[in-house]
Amino acid sequence: MSYTRPSDPYMHSNESQYDERYQQGGYSDYPDKSPGYGGSNSYGQNAATNAAATYSYAKPKKGMSKWIKFGIPLAILIIAGAVVGGVVGSRSSGSDDDSSGSTSNRSNVGKGSDAGADSGTLSASAQAAKQGGNNQLFYQGTDVYGNPAFVTKQVDTAAPSFSGRQHNSTCSDTFSGGSLTNLRPHPRIIATKAEWDCLGEKIANDAYLTLWNQTIFHNATAWLTAPVTNYFVDGGPTGSGILDVSREVQMRVKALAYAFKMSGDQRYKTRLFRELNTAAGNSGESNWSQNTIGWNPQHFLDVAEMTSAFAMAYDWLHDDWSQDERDTILGAIVNRGLVPGQNQYATGDGWWKTTNSGNGNWNCVCNGGLLTGALAIRGDGNSTENGIADSIINSAVQNMKDNCMRGVYTDGTWSETPNYWYFGTNAQARALSTLISATGSDQGLQAVNPNWYKTSDFHMYVTGNAGMFFYGDNGPGKFATTANQLMLYSKLSGDPRGALFQRDRSDASFDPLSMFWYDPATIGAFWNGLPLDRFFDNDDGGQWASMRSSWTDTTGVYVGVKASNATGHQTHGDLDAGTFVVDALGTRWAGEYGNGNYLSQDYFSNETDSSARWTYYRKATQGQNTLVLNNQNQVANCLPVNKFETTNPVQSAALDYKPGTNDVAYFISDLSSCYSLGQGVVQRGIRMLNGRRQVLVRDEIAQSGSINNIKWRVQTNGTVTLSSDGKTATLKLSKITDVNAGVTGTLNLDGGEKTMVVKILSPSNGRFTTDGPPATRIYGQPVASPPPEVSDQENRGVTALQIEVDDTSAASTIEVVWQPQWSDLTDADRADPKSVSLSLWSLTSHNA
Repeated sequence: MSYTRPSDPYMHSNESQYDERYQQGGYSDYPDKSPGYGGSNSYGQNAATNAAATYSYAKPKKGMSKWIKFGIPLAILIIAGAVVGGVVGSRSSGSDDDSSGSTSNRSNVGKGSDAGADSGTLSASAQAAKQGGNNQLFYQGTDVYGNPAFVTKQVDTAAPSFSGRQHNSTCSDTFSGGSLTNLRPHPRIIATKAEWDCLGEKIANDAYLTLWNQTIFHNATAWLTAPVTNYFVDGGPTGSGILDVSREVQMRVKALAYAFKMSGDQRYKTRLFRELNTAAGNSGESNWSQNTIGWNPQHFLDVAEMTSAFAMAYDWLHDDWSQDERDTILGAIVNRGLVPGQNQYATGDGWWKTTNSGNGNWNCVCNGGLLTGALAIRGDGNSTENGIADSIINSAVQNMKDNCMRGVYTDGTWSETPNYWYFGTNAQARALSTLISATGSDQGLQAVNPNWYKTSDFHMYVTGNAGMFFYGDNGPGKFATTANQLMLYSKLSGDPRGALFQRDRSDASFDPLSMFWYDPATIGAFWNGLPLDRFFDNDDGGQWASMRSSWTDTTGVYVGVKASNATGHQTHGDLDAGTFVVDALGTRWAGEYGNGNYLSQDYFSNETDSSARWTYYRKATQGQNTLVLNNQNQVANCLPVNKFETTNPVQSAALDYKPGTNDVAYFISDLSSCYSLGQGVVQRGIRMLNGRRQVLVRDEIAQSGSINNIKWRVQTNGTVTLSSDGKTATLKLSKITDVNAGVTGTLNLDGGEKTMVVKILSPSNGRFTTDGPPATRIYGQPVASPPPEVSDQENRGVTALQIEVDDTSAASTIEVVWQPQWSDLTDADRADPKSVSLSLWSLTSHNA
């Protein structure tokens, strides 16, 4: 049986780096999965030009690299700049008859008929902004990495604030609960009746809500005629199970339930119940007759995500379902979700609930899904069912406080990887929002970790110009998961920046939760007053730094660098102390592979030095952008000693902001412990200089009888040409091909060929060489077992740029400068930077 990929949600004008549905590399390299999408659609590409008379645009963003494999679906690239048609305030063309006899209030918003791509939503959004007196849309298109192409007129680039107008005159809420047993009447999951009641008015007065509303309706309408979600078990029940299936169901459920709630069109409710009834085990459609594992408690994420989906459908349409429909949905939540959940809490099956394993996405997702399901049905079932719900509520809230809330470290860094941040924080936000809406408070959840809201900064700073700084594993497809939790965290914390950053990214547009988490009073520009650099310095989570030349010019330079241990990350880290990425000219030149094949033998065995995980190239030190000594892996539990300094430039309101000539940031790490060496033996420094138009990487390795070979390695998608003396590597990118793009076929880069020159400054006899890397285990050891389940993937289109030092009889210094070939190269760009020992690096050490 072949696996059918989930239907594509339509996302307006943008695509953030959150989604690997279309990867052929990484997690998706399974034998039964079809290749990523490569088809086209009719949504159009140039809707932004329809508003040319009103808007002018910032300079187009140029180029992309093969590192785009970390998350840009082809279907989304094709529709970049498109919008969904429809007129705000129009009534659905479908039947308004309510056979259930519901008296629930529906806002008269949305278009139920097929929504084509036209300029209607742009016009409606502009009118809504004018009527509401708040922001116009800040963007009307994106570059190929999903970075917003910001408009340059009619937008408020003042400092971020919540000083905009509120439009909620139709809202009223007299609930005064506050306990886990005194719950608000339905609806109470994520949004209250008052919030549903006032949503129509808010949409009519806000450009973003207008845009998102139409996008959600577009998707819901498309799914009206689609087959129900295809049933597929990925890697067996204990592999990835039906996680993709559960998340696809959740994605559809939210859109269909929202569309019915807002329009009253019975088609959406009918199609929604068909989806639910099938997933509840009452239909044999789309291979569901082969389901012998229920919602798959052996891989409990599957159960949790399905329970969350059913909870939203049950609660949002509670008064619209017939009694038989309610009973069917409630029975599935209890028997397929909550009862297996009780077993997880009571036995060792729930490994994710323990202290040692609880500070990651599993705990947040599992607890959050169960909590949402229990709060949705509590009070509606019989005494046994209500007793089960109460036990789940109490267990889930306490276990989240004990474990999930440890997932964000004191500096905001997520405990696993930047990609797994999406799973953990989105699930936590759904649980948090549900507690507030259902009980009247968060029940003390956020007070457990007062640093939680800092994770919005983590997400913003780990996002580069050409994708995220994807250290470690990337994770499975997040069909229902977005970064819209930044909107909720902004609302609750009083810091508007996260919401302003997120709202211009496409995963905001297709998720109904954004309609309730976004506060239309949030105005201004997220970048105004925002520092370019940040050092994340938590000892547990891994110290790392983010440096850039601009928040708005994504053709500029971005550097992410990390130096920390590889343990305590739910077995999702790499042996990568000292690794870095470099973005410039709108593409990525030094990149990360992300995850390998999750079904490979012992891939998740453990984080000890002898773990089989470290025998896979993509997880081993050899597959990173760092130093390899003696052809050996780094020590997993090492503790680098790091220093970070910056002149702390802060971006102004200007979209064309440029840092000053002497605006500097640098990161120095003593990596010695990662090679079982004494302090001061191995050090790496990375520096932005020359007005942040160059990047300098300097490594100092002291003489040691323990070192007999040194390799400086960087993974690049660029086509590499070496000079005759081997001192200069010219990297070029003009197109992306095959799996590294996450697409089938070849795409030409926007703006033509890009060039990066990498030059060895030291040692004087240093030479670049290039290395495969081949589809073999670490250090050339072949894999004896047949692919694909126990082998490395082929790393096609990637070159390892290498400098090797064999003579270690004296101290070695390796210094390399990265010079993007700007169209306006200056003498300062062409000049070699000063050679300064790391011990003498300062904010002024390299000034002219």
